Amino acid sequence: MLDFIIKYINHLSTFGQVAIALNLLFFFISGIIFKYIVKPTDDEEQNKKRIRWLRFLNFLLLMIYVVDAIVNGASNDNEWLLKVSQTGLVLLISYLFIQFSHAWALQHYGKEKVIDGEEVTTRTYKSEMMHLLIIAIMFVAAILLLVNIWNVTNWLQATGVLGGLLVILFATKEAWAIDSVHGMIMLYNKDLEPGVICRIPEYNILAILQKIFMTQTTFRDLVQKHKIVLKNSKLRDTKIEVLNRSGSTGWNDYIEYKIGYSTPANVIEDYFEKVWQIACDKSSALNFDKKPKIALIEAGDHAILWRIHYQLDNIYQLKSARYCINRAAFDLQQEFNLSLATPITHQAVGTQIEEVIVHEEPNN
Repeated sequence: MLDFIIKYINHLSTFGQVAIALNLLFFFISGIIFKYIVKPTDDEEQNKKRIRWLRFLNFLLLMIYVVDAIVNGASNDNEWLLKVSQTGLVLLISYLFIQFSHAWALQHYGKEKVIDGEEVTTRTYKSEMMHLLIIAIMFVAAILLLVNIWNVTNWLQATGVLGGLLVILFATKEAWAIDSVHGMIMLYNKDLEPGVICRIPEYNILAILQKIFMTQTTFRDLVQKHKIVLKNSKLRDTKIEVLNRSGSTGWNDYIEYKIGYSTPANVIEDYFEKVWQIACDKSSALNFDKKPKIALIEAGDHAILWRIHYQLDNIYQLKSARYCINRAAFDLQQEFNLSLATPITHQAVGTQIEEVIVHEEPNN
């Protein structure tokens, strides 16, 4: 049996022997590849699935050689089976190399950031350009290897299959080229970076920007924490309010309240001071030592509009901090004998309306 295996392997070409060796190698170290070499995903189950798929593909490619050895032995009657296995191996190596190059580009040209308490490595313009360059080189190398495996040099002609591939790419450019260009422009301008909080009025979005991909950008809603995906071309065509700079967690915010004219200004100041104290106890994003500023904004017809300016230590808790302040303001109304409801400055008087119908007799 051992002599048969050695004889079969010896009759293979050098490329075939290397293919068997790489398949066996990938089968046994697939766990190491997706844990230490190729950047793993945040989902542990997804990482296990990637490992299982890699081993399954390796098994299929190896089984082609097993079938060929059983059916043909050391002859070359079904050489196309070996070519299929070698083609699969080239595509598999190309995929792994692209994944590895992406991890390498992020490691050398990406940025380490802390987003909402989580350390992540974010993409940059340089990392994406380097990744695209490696993909282009890998694509050309894979095409040349496939041409040599199948011995079809006529594919390299301008009117051959490569020409058809270029036509397909040109015909589908509307689906990927526009968004890819917009994605690269956003990465280059650095106005939108992972970690910034964006308000997009057109789509009613207040969310944390997570990642800018070549065709789309993902956000995480600031309140409900769900993922939001938008095409890059749509982001470039709408108004985006960037509330903070990447890496900066501080933020100045304000809340407005309408209080009646009967409440003196000194009572209002004491009221907001107590509101601030209670809100700081409930929210870690508020610092009691950073006193808020109280301002009279407008003297309206029915009430005075007061504004409390305050500073957030953690912008990612923008909404929760507002909720704490509003709750404290509501709970302290009776203690300071005031109301946050819009005062009623008129009284409705109930009257009974009698309808008198006058019948006029026609003059004779």
